[in-house]
Amino acid sequence: MATQSTRPENRREFMNKLVVPYDAKYGNPNDVFSEPYKAGQPENNRSLEISLKNDDDKDFSVGIKDINEAVNYYFTNVLKLSVAQNNTKVLVPVIYGSAENWKSVQSDGYYRDANSKLMAPLIMFKRTNLTQNRGLGNKLDGNQVKNTQVFEKTFTRANAYSNFKALNNRVPQKEYIVVATPDYVTVQYSCIIWTNFIEQMDKLVESLNYASRSYWGDPNKFQFYSAIDSFEDATSFTAGDDRLIRSNFTLTLNGWLIPDTMNKTLSVANRAYGASQIIFGLETANSLETFEAIQNKPQSKKLTSVITADSQNIVINQSTGGTLDPATLVYLNTTKQLTGTFVNNTTCTFPAGFLLAPTGLPATSVDNFTFFCNGQLIEKTAITSFTQSAGVSTLVIDVAQLGFGFDAADEIIAIGKFS
Repeated sequence: MATQSTRPENRREFMNKLVVPYDAKYGNPNDVFSEPYKAGQPENNRSLEISLKNDDDKDFSVGIKDINEAVNYYFTNVLKLSVAQNNTKVLVPVIYGSAENWKSVQSDGYYRDANSKLMAPLIMFKRTNLTQNRGLGNKLDGNQVKNTQVFEKTFTRANAYSNFKALNNRVPQKEYIVVATPDYVTVQYSCIIWTNFIEQMDKLVESLNYASRSYWGDPNKFQFYSAIDSFEDATSFTAGDDRLIRSNFTLTLNGWLIPDTMNKTLSVANRAYGASQIIFGLETANSLETFEAIQNKPQSKKLTSVITADSQNIVINQSTGGTLDPATLVYLNTTKQLTGTFVNNTTCTFPAGFLLAPTGLPATSVDNFTFFCNGQLIEKTAITSFTQSAGVSTLVIDVAQLGFGFDAADEIIAIGKFS
Protein backbone atom coordinates (compact mmCIF):
# COMPACT_ATOMS: atom_id res chain seq x y z
CA MET A 1 0.00 0.00 0.00
CA ALA A 2 1.48 3.33 -1.04
CA THR A 3 1.94 6.06 1.56
CA GLN A 4 0.56 9.47 0.66
CA SER A 5 2.55 12.45 1.96
CA THR A 6 1.37 16.04 2.31
CA ARG A 7 3.49 18.66 0.56
CA PRO A 8 3.27 22.25 1.88
CA GLU A 9 2.40 25.03 -0.54
CA ASN A 10 5.27 27.07 -1.87
CA ARG A 11 5.28 30.83 -2.51
CA ARG A 12 3.96 30.56 -6.07
CA GLU A 13 1.07 28.24 -5.22
CA PHE A 14 -0.14 30.44 -2.38
CA MET A 15 0.03 33.73 -4.30
CA ASN A 16 -1.71 32.23 -7.37
CA LYS A 17 -4.86 31.87 -5.26
CA LEU A 18 -5.08 35.68 -5.10
CA VAL A 19 -4.93 36.12 -8.89
CA VAL A 20 -8.23 36.69 -10.74
CA PRO A 21 -7.83 35.77 -14.45
CA TYR A 22 -8.60 38.57 -16.92
CA ASP A 23 -10.44 36.09 -19.14
CA ALA A 24 -11.61 32.77 -17.68
CA LYS A 25 -11.22 31.15 -21.08
CA TYR A 26 -7.47 31.71 -21.03
CA GLY A 27 -7.01 31.09 -17.29
CA ASN A 28 -4.32 32.41 -14.98
CA PRO A 29 -1.48 34.05 -16.99
CA ASN A 30 1.00 32.93 -14.30
CA ASP A 31 0.40 29.26 -15.12
CA VAL A 32 3.36 28.65 -17.42
CA PHE A 33 4.19 24.96 -17.30
CA SER A 34 7.39 23.27 -18.32
CA GLU A 35 7.17 21.28 -21.53
CA PRO A 36 6.19 18.53 -21.47
CA TYR A 37 4.09 18.99 -18.33
CA LYS A 38 4.53 16.31 -15.66
CA ALA A 39 2.50 15.90 -12.48
CA GLY A 40 4.35 17.38 -9.53
CA GLN A 41 6.87 19.18 -11.75
CA PRO A 42 7.23 22.88 -10.76
CA GLU A 43 6.14 25.56 -13.18
CA ASN A 44 8.89 27.46 -14.94
CA ASN A 45 8.02 31.09 -14.31
CA ARG A 46 11.06 33.00 -13.09
CA SER A 47 9.11 36.24 -12.76
CA LEU A 48 7.65 34.83 -9.54
CA GLU A 49 11.08 34.42 -7.97
CA ILE A 50 11.53 37.60 -5.91
CA SER A 51 15.02 38.38 -4.68
CA LEU A 52 15.44 39.29 -1.00
CA LYS A 53 18.80 41.00 -1.59
CA ASN A 54 19.23 44.16 0.51
CA ASP A 55 15.90 43.41 2.19
CA ASP A 56 15.71 44.65 5.79
CA ASP A 57 12.74 42.37 6.62
CA LYS A 58 14.00 39.09 8.04
CA ASP A 59 12.05 35.87 7.66
CA PHE A 60 9.28 36.24 10.21
CA SER A 61 9.63 33.80 13.11
CA VAL A 62 8.96 33.88 16.85
CA GLY A 63 10.64 31.30 19.08
CA ILE A 64 10.92 30.39 22.74
CA LYS A 65 14.17 32.34 22.92
CA ASP A 66 12.32 35.50 21.84
CA ILE A 67 9.87 35.03 24.73
CA ASN A 68 12.73 34.48 27.22
CA GLU A 69 14.47 37.61 25.95
CA ALA A 70 11.24 39.60 26.30
CA VAL A 71 11.06 38.73 30.02
CA ASN A 72 14.73 39.54 30.58
CA TYR A 73 14.38 42.85 28.64
CA TYR A 74 11.44 43.96 30.77
CA PHE A 75 13.22 43.14 34.02
CA THR A 76 16.44 44.89 32.95
CA ASN A 77 15.35 47.86 30.83
CA VAL A 78 11.79 48.70 31.88
CA LEU A 79 11.33 47.79 35.56
CA LYS A 80 14.97 48.53 36.51
CA LEU A 81 14.37 47.29 40.04
CA SER A 82 16.60 48.79 42.71
CA VAL A 83 16.98 48.85 46.49
CA ALA A 84 18.45 51.35 48.96
CA GLN A 85 21.43 49.99 50.86
CA ASN A 86 23.91 52.02 52.92
CA ASN A 87 22.33 55.22 51.56
CA THR A 88 23.15 54.04 48.04
CA LYS A 89 20.84 53.00 45.22
CA VAL A 90 21.74 49.47 44.10
CA LEU A 91 20.28 47.99 40.91
CA VAL A 92 18.99 44.44 41.29
CA PRO A 93 20.79 42.04 38.88
CA VAL A 94 18.69 39.65 36.82
CA ILE A 95 19.99 36.24 35.70
CA TYR A 96 18.42 33.27 33.96
CA GLY A 97 18.30 30.08 36.00
CA SER A 98 20.44 27.67 34.01
CA ALA A 99 20.43 24.01 35.00
CA GLU A 100 23.52 24.36 37.23
CA ASN A 101 22.43 27.59 38.89
CA TRP A 102 18.88 26.41 39.48
CA LYS A 103 20.03 23.13 41.05
CA SER A 104 22.37 25.03 43.38
CA VAL A 105 19.59 27.39 44.43
CA GLN A 106 17.16 24.56 45.12
CA SER A 107 19.77 22.77 47.21
CA ASP A 108 21.16 25.69 49.26
CA GLY A 109 18.29 28.13 49.14
CA TYR A 110 20.46 30.99 47.86
CA TYR A 111 22.91 31.79 45.07
CA ARG A 112 26.65 32.45 45.40
CA ASP A 113 29.00 34.01 42.86
CA ALA A 114 32.38 32.63 41.69
CA ASN A 115 33.99 33.87 44.93
CA SER A 116 31.38 32.04 47.07
CA LYS A 117 29.80 35.34 48.10
CA LEU A 118 26.07 35.23 48.76
CA MET A 119 24.35 37.29 46.06
CA ALA A 120 21.72 39.71 47.34
CA PRO A 121 19.77 41.52 46.04
CA LEU A 122 19.16 39.26 43.03
CA ILE A 123 16.34 38.05 40.74
CA MET A 124 16.52 34.67 39.03
CA PHE A 125 13.89 33.35 36.62
CA LYS A 126 13.51 30.03 34.80
CA ARG A 127 10.96 28.69 32.32
CA THR A 128 9.13 25.78 33.91
CA ASN A 129 6.11 25.07 31.70
CA LEU A 130 4.79 25.68 28.17
CA THR A 131 1.25 24.68 27.21
CA GLN A 132 -0.77 25.29 24.05
CA ASN A 133 -3.63 27.77 24.22
CA ARG A 134 -6.21 26.13 21.98
CA GLY A 135 -8.78 28.83 22.64
CA LEU A 136 -6.96 31.23 20.29
CA GLY A 137 -6.44 30.50 16.58
CA ASN A 138 -5.99 27.25 14.73
CA LYS A 139 -3.56 26.63 11.89
CA LEU A 140 -5.63 23.58 10.77
CA ASP A 141 -2.67 21.68 9.28
CA GLY A 142 0.97 22.14 10.23
CA ASN A 143 2.14 20.82 6.84
CA GLN A 144 -0.16 22.99 4.77
CA VAL A 145 -0.92 26.27 6.51
CA LYS A 146 -4.20 27.86 5.42
CA ASN A 147 -4.77 30.59 8.00
CA THR A 148 -2.51 33.48 7.06
CA GLN A 149 -2.18 37.19 7.75
CA VAL A 150 -1.14 39.80 5.18
CA PHE A 151 0.85 42.90 6.17
CA GLU A 152 1.07 45.81 3.72
CA LYS A 153 4.11 48.06 3.23
CA THR A 154 2.84 51.09 1.29
CA PHE A 155 6.18 52.83 0.79
CA THR A 156 9.34 50.81 0.20
CA ARG A 157 12.91 51.61 -0.80
CA ALA A 158 11.95 51.26 -4.47
CA ASN A 159 8.81 53.39 -4.03
CA ALA A 160 9.84 56.23 -1.74
CA TYR A 161 7.40 59.03 -0.94
CA SER A 162 7.88 62.32 -2.78
CA ASN A 163 5.85 65.50 -3.20
CA PHE A 164 5.96 65.10 -6.97
CA LYS A 165 4.27 61.70 -6.82
CA ALA A 166 1.69 62.95 -4.32
CA LEU A 167 0.78 66.02 -6.41
CA ASN A 168 0.38 63.89 -9.53
CA ASN A 169 -1.66 61.23 -7.74
CA ARG A 170 0.87 58.50 -8.46
CA VAL A 171 0.07 55.50 -6.31
CA PRO A 172 3.24 53.57 -5.37
CA GLN A 173 3.59 49.86 -5.92
CA LYS A 174 2.51 48.16 -2.70
CA GLU A 175 4.47 45.36 -1.09
CA TYR A 176 2.79 42.61 0.94
CA ILE A 177 4.29 40.19 3.45
CA VAL A 178 2.33 37.03 4.18
CA VAL A 179 2.85 35.18 7.48
CA ALA A 180 1.11 32.23 9.09
CA THR A 181 -1.29 32.26 11.98
CA PRO A 182 0.93 31.33 14.96
CA ASP A 183 0.56 28.72 17.67
CA TYR A 184 -0.63 30.49 20.80
CA VAL A 185 1.02 29.23 23.98
CA THR A 186 1.00 29.93 27.71
CA VAL A 187 4.47 30.04 29.24
CA GLN A 188 5.14 29.92 32.98
CA TYR A 189 8.30 31.12 34.71
CA SER A 190 9.39 30.42 38.28
CA CYS A 191 11.04 33.50 39.73
CA ILE A 192 13.00 33.99 42.97
CA ILE A 193 13.98 37.27 44.66
CA TRP A 194 16.71 37.62 47.30
CA THR A 195 17.38 40.71 49.41
CA ASN A 196 19.28 41.54 52.58
CA PHE A 197 16.35 43.12 54.41
CA ILE A 198 12.58 42.67 54.52
CA GLU A 199 12.03 46.36 53.71
CA GLN A 200 13.95 45.93 50.45
CA MET A 201 11.85 42.86 49.58
CA ASP A 202 8.61 44.78 50.18
CA LYS A 203 9.67 47.49 47.72
CA LEU A 204 10.46 44.94 45.01
CA VAL A 205 7.18 43.06 45.53
CA GLU A 206 5.27 46.34 45.25
CA SER A 207 6.94 47.17 41.92
CA LEU A 208 6.37 43.71 40.47
CA ASN A 209 2.75 43.63 41.60
CA TYR A 210 2.16 47.00 39.90
CA ALA A 211 3.79 45.75 36.65
CA SER A 212 1.53 42.68 36.55
CA ARG A 213 -1.29 42.47 33.98
CA SER A 214 0.70 44.37 31.35
CA TYR A 215 2.65 43.65 28.18
CA TRP A 216 6.28 42.67 28.77
CA GLY A 217 9.01 42.82 26.14
CA ASP A 218 10.92 45.06 23.78
CA PRO A 219 8.48 47.43 21.98
CA ASN A 220 10.67 47.21 18.86
CA LYS A 221 10.37 43.40 18.75
CA PHE A 222 7.69 41.44 20.58
CA GLN A 223 5.53 42.12 23.62
CA PHE A 224 3.50 39.50 25.49
CA TYR A 225 0.74 39.82 28.06
CA SER A 226 1.94 38.75 31.52
CA ALA A 227 0.38 38.15 34.92
CA ILE A 228 1.60 37.51 38.47
CA ASP A 229 -1.08 36.04 40.74
CA SER A 230 0.70 35.71 44.09
CA PHE A 231 4.00 36.06 45.96
CA GLU A 232 5.20 33.35 48.36
CA ASP A 233 7.26 34.51 51.30
CA ALA A 234 10.17 32.09 51.83
CA THR A 235 12.10 34.09 54.45
CA SER A 236 14.26 31.85 56.68
CA PHE A 237 15.91 32.60 60.04
CA THR A 238 17.34 29.19 60.88
CA ALA A 239 19.86 29.28 63.76
CA GLY A 240 23.41 28.71 62.60
CA ASP A 241 22.61 29.47 58.95
CA ASP A 242 22.76 32.66 56.92
CA ARG A 243 19.72 34.87 57.22
CA LEU A 244 17.68 34.45 54.03
CA ILE A 245 15.11 36.97 52.79
CA ARG A 246 13.49 35.34 49.79
CA SER A 247 10.21 35.48 47.84
CA ASN A 248 8.95 33.16 45.12
CA PHE A 249 6.37 33.99 42.45
CA THR A 250 5.11 32.50 39.19
CA LEU A 251 5.04 34.65 36.07
CA THR A 252 2.45 33.58 33.46
CA LEU A 253 2.96 34.92 29.96
CA ASN A 254 0.69 34.59 26.91
CA GLY A 255 2.86 34.21 23.81
CA TRP A 256 2.89 32.73 20.33
CA LEU A 257 5.28 30.65 18.24
CA ILE A 258 6.14 30.61 14.52
CA PRO A 259 9.12 28.25 14.16
CA ASP A 260 11.88 28.85 11.63
CA THR A 261 11.56 25.46 9.93
CA MET A 262 11.24 24.18 6.37
CA ASN A 263 7.44 24.14 6.56
CA LYS A 264 7.42 27.77 7.65
CA THR A 265 9.74 28.76 4.80
CA LEU A 266 7.73 26.96 2.12
CA SER A 267 4.25 27.81 3.33
CA VAL A 268 4.57 31.19 4.98
CA ALA A 269 7.59 33.27 3.96
CA ASN A 270 5.97 34.97 0.98
CA ARG A 271 6.29 38.39 -0.54
CA ALA A 272 4.03 39.87 -3.22
CA TYR A 273 3.67 43.19 -5.01
CA GLY A 274 0.65 45.16 -6.17
CA ALA A 275 0.04 45.52 -9.89
CA SER A 276 0.51 48.78 -11.79
CA GLN A 277 -1.81 49.76 -14.64
CA ILE A 278 -0.65 50.61 -18.17
CA ILE A 279 -3.18 52.56 -20.28
CA PHE A 280 -2.75 52.58 -24.06
CA GLY A 281 -4.60 55.42 -25.74
CA LEU A 282 -4.97 53.73 -29.14
CA GLU A 283 -5.86 50.06 -29.58
CA THR A 284 -6.24 48.06 -32.77
CA ALA A 285 -7.84 44.70 -33.48
CA ASN A 286 -7.44 42.52 -36.57
CA SER A 287 -9.96 39.84 -35.59
CA LEU A 288 -13.49 39.69 -34.21
CA GLU A 289 -12.33 37.73 -31.17
CA THR A 290 -9.80 40.40 -30.17
CA PHE A 291 -12.38 43.15 -30.80
CA GLU A 292 -14.89 41.48 -28.44
CA ALA A 293 -12.22 41.04 -25.75
CA ILE A 294 -11.38 44.75 -25.90
CA GLN A 295 -15.04 45.80 -25.80
CA ASN A 296 -15.72 43.57 -22.75
CA LYS A 297 -12.67 44.80 -20.84
CA PRO A 298 -13.77 45.90 -17.31
CA GLN A 299 -13.01 49.43 -16.21
CA SER A 300 -10.51 49.22 -13.35
CA LYS A 301 -9.93 51.69 -10.58
CA LYS A 302 -7.36 54.43 -11.02
CA LEU A 303 -3.87 53.17 -10.19
CA THR A 304 -0.34 54.12 -11.12
CA SER A 305 -0.62 54.78 -14.87
CA VAL A 306 1.71 55.03 -17.82
CA ILE A 307 -0.10 56.96 -20.57
CA THR A 308 1.05 57.04 -24.19
CA ALA A 309 0.77 60.10 -26.39
CA ASP A 310 -2.69 59.18 -27.71
CA SER A 311 -5.47 59.92 -25.26
CA GLN A 312 -8.24 58.69 -27.58
CA ASN A 313 -9.41 55.12 -27.19
CA ILE A 314 -10.20 54.11 -30.78
CA VAL A 315 -10.76 50.52 -31.88
CA ILE A 316 -10.29 49.71 -35.58
CA ASN A 317 -11.74 46.44 -36.79
CA GLN A 318 -10.28 45.16 -40.07
CA SER A 319 -12.85 42.44 -40.73
CA THR A 320 -12.02 41.92 -44.39
CA GLY A 321 -8.32 42.03 -45.10
CA GLY A 322 -7.10 41.35 -41.57
CA THR A 323 -4.13 43.72 -42.07
CA LEU A 324 -3.50 47.46 -42.04
CA ASP A 325 -2.02 49.48 -44.90
CA PRO A 326 1.59 50.71 -44.40
CA ALA A 327 0.58 54.38 -44.05
CA THR A 328 -1.79 53.58 -41.21
CA LEU A 329 0.85 51.46 -39.43
CA VAL A 330 3.39 54.26 -39.73
CA TYR A 331 0.92 56.76 -38.30
CA LEU A 332 -0.03 54.52 -35.38
CA ASN A 333 3.60 53.80 -34.52
CA THR A 334 4.80 57.42 -34.72
CA THR A 335 5.31 59.21 -31.41
CA LYS A 336 7.81 62.07 -31.05
CA GLN A 337 8.94 64.14 -28.09
CA LEU A 338 9.79 67.82 -28.62
CA THR A 339 10.91 70.60 -26.27
CA GLY A 340 8.98 73.84 -26.53
CA THR A 341 10.28 77.44 -26.83
CA PHE A 342 8.99 80.04 -24.37
CA VAL A 343 7.02 82.95 -25.91
CA ASN A 344 5.12 84.40 -22.95
CA ASN A 345 3.44 83.18 -19.78
CA THR A 346 0.57 81.58 -21.76
CA THR A 347 2.23 80.54 -25.06
CA CYS A 348 5.06 78.32 -26.26
CA THR A 349 5.96 76.86 -29.66
CA PHE A 350 7.29 73.54 -30.94
CA PRO A 351 9.48 73.18 -34.08
CA ALA A 352 7.22 70.75 -35.99
CA GLY A 353 3.73 70.49 -37.42
CA PHE A 354 1.08 67.80 -37.05
CA LEU A 355 1.45 64.40 -38.69
CA LEU A 356 -1.32 63.96 -41.28
CA ALA A 357 -3.77 61.19 -40.32
CA PRO A 358 -4.53 58.54 -43.03
CA THR A 359 -7.98 58.14 -44.49
CA GLY A 360 -10.33 56.44 -42.04
CA LEU A 361 -8.72 57.86 -38.90
CA PRO A 362 -9.76 61.05 -37.08
CA ALA A 363 -7.75 64.15 -37.95
CA THR A 364 -4.73 64.84 -35.77
CA SER A 365 -5.62 67.28 -33.00
CA VAL A 366 -4.65 68.25 -29.48
CA ASP A 367 -6.08 64.91 -28.31
CA ASN A 368 -3.11 63.16 -29.93
CA PHE A 369 -0.60 64.99 -27.73
CA THR A 370 0.43 65.04 -24.09
CA PHE A 371 2.09 68.10 -22.52
CA PHE A 372 4.31 68.46 -19.45
CA CYS A 373 5.70 71.53 -17.70
CA ASN A 374 8.68 70.71 -15.48
CA GLY A 375 7.46 67.11 -15.32
CA GLN A 376 3.89 68.00 -14.33
CA LEU A 377 1.08 66.96 -16.64
CA ILE A 378 -0.88 69.82 -18.27
CA GLU A 379 -4.52 68.76 -18.27
CA LYS A 380 -6.52 69.11 -21.48
CA THR A 381 -9.02 71.35 -19.69
CA ALA A 382 -6.23 73.91 -19.12
CA ILE A 383 -5.32 74.12 -22.84
CA THR A 384 -6.93 76.99 -24.72
CA SER A 385 -5.64 75.96 -28.17
CA PHE A 386 -2.97 73.90 -29.94
CA THR A 387 -2.56 74.79 -33.61
CA GLN A 388 0.02 74.48 -36.39
CA SER A 389 1.20 76.87 -39.07
CA ALA A 390 4.20 76.78 -41.43
CA GLY A 391 5.76 73.78 -39.68
CA VAL A 392 5.44 75.26 -36.18
CA SER A 393 2.94 74.16 -33.51
CA THR A 394 1.70 76.70 -30.97
CA LEU A 395 0.36 75.83 -27.50
CA VAL A 396 -1.79 78.34 -25.58
CA ILE A 397 -2.86 77.63 -21.99
CA ASP A 398 -5.43 79.04 -19.60
CA VAL A 399 -3.43 80.34 -16.62
CA ALA A 400 -6.50 80.55 -14.37
CA GLN A 401 -7.46 76.94 -15.09
CA LEU A 402 -3.90 75.56 -14.84
CA GLY A 403 -2.99 77.51 -11.72
CA PHE A 404 0.34 78.84 -13.02
CA GLY A 405 1.90 80.33 -16.14
CA PHE A 406 4.97 79.58 -18.24
CA ASP A 407 8.38 80.97 -17.33
CA ALA A 408 11.48 81.35 -19.48
CA ALA A 409 13.30 78.78 -17.31
CA ASP A 410 10.53 76.16 -17.58
CA GLU A 411 11.03 72.90 -19.46
CA ILE A 412 7.92 72.38 -21.61
CA ILE A 413 7.67 69.01 -23.35
CA ALA A 414 5.12 67.71 -25.86
CA ILE A 415 4.76 64.04 -26.80
CA GLY A 416 2.60 63.05 -29.75
CA LYS A 417 2.22 62.79 -33.49
CA PHE A 418 4.55 65.43 -34.85
CA SER A 419 5.56 65.35 -38.49
